Amino acid sequence: MTGTSEMNTAPAGPARIDTQRLTLRPLREVDAEALAAIFAHPEVVRYSGGRSPSLDEVREGIRHHIDAYYHGRGFGLLAAELRETGEVVGRVGFLTTELDDTADAELHYHLAPAVWGDGLGTEATRAVLEWVRREHDLRRIVAAIHPDNRASARVAEKCGLRFWRAMPLPGVVTGDFHIYVLEPDGGS
Repeated sequence: MTGTSEMNTAPAGPARIDTQRLTLRPLREVDAEALAAIFAHPEVVRYSGGRSPSLDEVREGIRHHIDAYYHGRGFGLLAAELRETGEVVGRVGFLTTELDDTADAELHYHLAPAVWGDGLGTEATRAVLEWVRREHDLRRIVAAIHPDNRASARVAEKCGLRFWRAMPLPGVVTGDFHIYVLEPDGGS
């Protein structure tokens, strides 16, 4: 395919963010294999519909994300790499969603099960929240969390998001999701 090397360069948009144990950087098409392997774990997709995307779907999703988010909004999802090894262990960042007729930045984080439970989710989430609040004028940040996903809710709460309400998310999965919110002033 022509243009592959161009697709693998860092696109415009979010900057690289280094934390104690992670490098958070813009997604590249070459991340598709690692991310597809992460999403192949049933536990990773358990609370978001239970369907694992194919490698081609992940690759196409990255292409679309670069165009729609990095070039269109200046922020989005970032690859999460272990600083020590460079291994891609997930993605963290933002999509946009509309709740109550208001476009919001919706926080997303998906990490490989091998790194669950050691605080990397909280470390990555704090870093992207700090970055996006410093660099972008957002009305509020939300996270839609399945009510049974206590681990994800704990990450959101540790990072300052507070439960707002339960509501269905049309087209995602059936049932209500818990919506957590972080207002610009840090309140809820």
